[in-house]
Amino acid sequence: MRRRASAGRDMPTEGLENVTEQLRRDPAVFAEAVLGFQLFPYQADLLRSQSKRIVACWARQTGKTTAIAVKVVHFAFTNAHTTTLIVSRGLRQSMIMFGVIEHLVTIHPILRKSVVKSTRTSIKLRNRSQIIALPCGPDGASLRGYTAHLVVMDEAAFMPEEVIASVIFPMLATTNGTTIMLSTPWGRDHIFYRSFKNPNYWSQHVRAVECPLISKEFLDEQHRDVGDLRYKMEYEAEFVEDENSFFRQDLIRECVEDYDLIDTDQLKTEEKISGSYFLGVDFGKRVDHSAVVLMKQEETERHRLVFLRQFDLGTPYIEVVGFIQRMNQKFDIRKGCVDQSAAGESLIEEIRGFAPQIEGLTFTAKTKQDLMILLQTRMDKGVLFSQWIELFSHRSTSNSIGLEKPNPPRNPKRGA
Repeated sequence: MRRRASAGRDMPTEGLENVTEQLRRDPAVFAEAVLGFQLFPYQADLLRSQSKRIVACWARQTGKTTAIAVKVVHFAFTNAHTTTLIVSRGLRQSMIMFGVIEHLVTIHPILRKSVVKSTRTSIKLRNRSQIIALPCGPDGASLRGYTAHLVVMDEAAFMPEEVIASVIFPMLATTNGTTIMLSTPWGRDHIFYRSFKNPNYWSQHVRAVECPLISKEFLDEQHRDVGDLRYKMEYEAEFVEDENSFFRQDLIRECVEDYDLIDTDQLKTEEKISGSYFLGVDFGKRVDHSAVVLMKQEETERHRLVFLRQFDLGTPYIEVVGFIQRMNQKFDIRKGCVDQSAAGESLIEEIRGFAPQIEGLTFTAKTKQDLMILLQTRMDKGVLFSQWIELFSHRSTSNSIGLEKPNPPRNPKRGA
């Protein structure tokens, strides 16, 4: 979707009451004539769908957020007394789309004048329609009590299925409302996949190669860098479930929550950040990135990923060591592990000089398997969590270490 440079400046100043019937009926015409967008063909198809059940499985950066934002704006302004909810697992993701919606409304003088109240998470219009951004959370508690005419589920594949089925769909019972699920794919054992395959739903599959703004050179580069499995998910929007994956995708989904990560600006202050932390470091340089992660242990014995930094390729090891030293000064790190296989003994000795609680770990097939089984067991017991956007933005679903998939005992109280 391209924005015309003159959008919003050469439009007539009369109110929406005087727009043509075609503008009211056709969101694609509304997008081009009122908002000044030149739509890609697949975006126009989505906007023109009149189905009450829409599923959009699109690759990343293909314009799904903007397209749905246009559809929401058109719906709210042309349908009085309606409520539109923008829902995702966490408020951050909901606010991404809400921010696009807010931008579309505020840059157009006529649309902007129709707003009677605007807050961080809601817009109320003169026609008494409203647009609200909400997180669904793990149980949908923040959604209960709403009646909706349109519900947009952003990154629906990562939302709890129970919330979608038992909280969101009942909102539409008395309004005969519309649901739109949009997401990149994540596993087949979920309502998003079943809805995508349901012949009663209007579904759309868009690959990155269909977007005129994404070059073949970029896609070729990404294919080489991230591998077949992740490329198929992220850029071809395929539902891939690798039989050799060590971690089941539904298990990963159950171990993510929405919470604030430690901001890098906090590391620049002199005050020490309280808490009990564990540090992990993986050194890389030319092929793999160096990375530093920090886990925080809570009073409930649960552990959360609270910080993650991935260094640029080519970053000197000494720069990563300096960062580890600053982390050690800033946090009460009870224990840490560094991949000694890549770093070597001399680098580990340098780190232990200022942080003796950090140890080097030489990876073998046996140590890798032991660590992965321990991690899987703790995820199974519901004592290990990650901030969800960080996890999915760095997710890896393939069994990169080539281990046979173990079958540890399942804990029936997982997630408690």
